Amino acid sequence: MRGSPVIGERIIPEEFKVARQQYLLYLRHVFAYDFAIKMIPRESTVLEVGCGGGYGTYLLSQKVGKVIGLDIDKSAIAYVTEKYGSENCVFSTYDGTKIPYAEETFNAVLSFQVIEHVEDDLNYVARIFSVLKPGGIFLLTTPNKTYRLKPGQKPWNRYHKREYYPDELAELLRHKFPDVCVWGIRGNEEVQNLELEKMKHRSSVVSFFRRMVPEWLKLVMIKFWQRLSGLGAGGKNKEFLNKYSIKDFYVIKDNVEESLDLLAVCRK
Repeated sequence: MRGSPVIGERIIPEEFKVARQQYLLYLRHVFAYDFAIKMIPRESTVLEVGCGGGYGTYLLSQKVGKVIGLDIDKSAIAYVTEKYGSENCVFSTYDGTKIPYAEETFNAVLSFQVIEHVEDDLNYVARIFSVLKPGGIFLLTTPNKTYRLKPGQKPWNRYHKREYYPDELAELLRHKFPDVCVWGIRGNEEVQNLELEKMKHRSSVVSFFRRMVPEWLKLVMIKFWQRLSGLGAGGKNKEFLNKYSIKDFYVIKDNVEESLDLLAVCRK
């Protein structure tokens, strides 16, 4: 895991050396954590399901009583434990199905960019509902299917089991949660246009490449492209690192179909 900014879909921010669109994706994720920090009471005990690179879990730990990050990847958990672990920021592996905590343990649960990877999404929602205390909050993000896929098209991302329209996500969550709001995370005009333009160029050839080419070969090709473009180690042009920030994103509650990511706020 060391020495690579991306493993599968994981981003290691301190080693960030890739292009503008990948950086904007990282900022979009950080924006979601910033939103969560504002929504969760300070003394809360929080569970993050699918903590990935751990940077968001660490951000949360600075503002809440305790946070536990779960992930199925043992190497990821080893890395983030060494990097971010503390008394109130704990990481642990799980099997991806059974959340290893008793019912009504947590004040809040987060799961960002995870549900699209899960085979049994109904069970995923049920398990999260179970470990939440009454009145607890569940925050979830996932890519917005509306602008990414044509009707009937399978996800081009090889790791995604499915993607969701806003009403599909709301219907799923209402199987367990009595109070569900599905909002959206949107970029400013420039960021939004960059993302929409990227999606416009997702051809069937690109989809085939993303789904079928082995991950190790994709990483080799990405590193080769970075050297050609000057974006590898010691890259010569990183103005975008200073140009963009989480202030380039905001939450929308209406016209959610125009969002980049769906943002669900659920209360038990």
